[in-house]
Amino acid sequence: MLFMTKHSAKIVILVFFTVFLSRLSPAHGEELIFSTHPFANPAAIHKIFQPLIEYLGRETGVAIRIRIAPSYTAHVTAVGQGKADLAFVGPAPYVRIKDKFGGVELLARLRMTDDISDKVVVVCQASVPFASLAALRGKTFAFGDPQSYGSHYLPRWLLRNSGVPVSALAAYDYVKSHDNVILSVLHGDFDAGGVRLDVYRKYADRPLRVLAGPFLTPPHALICRASLPQALQDKLRQSLLALRDREVLARIDPAMQRFEKVTDSDFNPARQVINVIEAR
Repeated sequence: MLFMTKHSAKIVILVFFTVFLSRLSPAHGEELIFSTHPFANPAAIHKIFQPLIEYLGRETGVAIRIRIAPSYTAHVTAVGQGKADLAFVGPAPYVRIKDKFGGVELLARLRMTDDISDKVVVVCQASVPFASLAALRGKTFAFGDPQSYGSHYLPRWLLRNSGVPVSALAAYDYVKSHDNVILSVLHGDFDAGGVRLDVYRKYADRPLRVLAGPFLTPPHALICRASLPQALQDKLRQSLLALRDREVLARIDPAMQRFEKVTDSDFNPARQVINVIEAR
């Protein structure tokens, strides 16, 4: 009788852990896809996120693979259509995915020293006499990707509020990335452009200056597919909030301090700006 009791207890424990692991795993033999937009070259993106991916894999016991979308739009579509399980998003991609497709949940936001990656500046060459954004009327302006909040939507909104709608510019174009905006202004292809503060500071030794800003933006964040098992979502969120490994955090960004809680309402300022720009 004693043998049966011990045997039964072992069966109960085995069943418990089997059920627990099955709730944590997306499906037997499957891996999670972590999607990101092409904000840098593929090798650099893998270098940035691979330590984090390996950490989350160890914590959850689930294999995770990075997939780099060919564009902001492809990233938004893939995540929105459930073709990715996890994703790194800026303000505009998150708003696009959440409001157009739904089906995603916020996991955590990135917190940087001085919120450096969540601030935008408008830059110009150091030698030009522009005193304010209003001086850009009749001038040229470089935007990044059309779906980028920091290099398109917010700079365009700032120009508009300064009496310079894009129709009042001599010319403007989309040059794909924050770094390209900086280089385009440096080379004299455009008179000014909008970029994240951390990108501008990478070129601190070049003949550029801040014309306007910095302006605070909603955060960058990690999200997941809402249909992932709840236990897995909870474990991913807990693991991110508990992460203190400096090597992992610094690989994402030297200014990276930690992951923090985030809510959908944190992105309402981005919604308002995007709605204004797209209504015109």
